[in-house]
Amino acid sequence: MNVVARLGLASADVTLATWPDLHGDWTRVVHPTLLETIGLHAALSVAISALHLADRLADV
Repeated sequence: MNVVARLGLASADVTLATWPDLHGDWTRVVHPTLLETIGLHAALSVAISALHLADRLADV
């Protein structure tokens, strides 16, 4: 089985990882990438919040 991890962004889809020809239980292989993606999402959320706060403070 071929497995591809993609991140759907507003402007495009980004391929995070590709695992060709996985056999059997492939969760050990894919799970670390999912954890990294969750961490990336959290970091981007914090960065977006910081930018919004900076914009509001600049308007004051």
